[in-house]
Amino acid sequence: MLDERDTEMETIMRTTLKGAAVLTIAVSLAGCASGGSGESRSTDDILREDLEASSAETAMEVVTLLRPQWLRARPARTPTDATPTVGVVIDGRPRGSLDDLAQIRREIIERISFMSATDATIRWGTGFTGGAIVVTTRRAGPGAPMD
Repeated sequence: MLDERDTEMETIMRTTLKGAAVLTIAVSLAGCASGGSGESRSTDDILREDLEASSAETAMEVVTLLRPQWLRARPARTPTDATPTVGVVIDGRPRGSLDDLAQIRREIIERISFMSATDATIRWGTGFTGGAIVVTTRRAGPGAPMD
């Protein structure tokens, strides 16, 4: 009688473990799947194909149309922080204000990205309390060294 119960318990445990394994695999595969082209699109990037599809003429117009949230200053994190400002970096060099985006024609842009205030400050120093809009032009290209 004890052997029958042991065998029955073993069968139940094997069935449960197989079900758990199948469920784990299914969830893992579902997590890896993505819709569309198989690539996930970041909201932190505006790629060349986005630029070409846009009717905008300048980098400022592109950002205003496609990622207006990048232009909004984020609230300061501590009382000592100054009013947050979004900085602009062009081909790896900090430039200054958002006005610089209006001087860059869409046709020469390879990519526009947004970098958090923390990441921009680590990379380029202070002055990026609201993050940074990073423009890479076609002449610099995505693999060009960043100064």
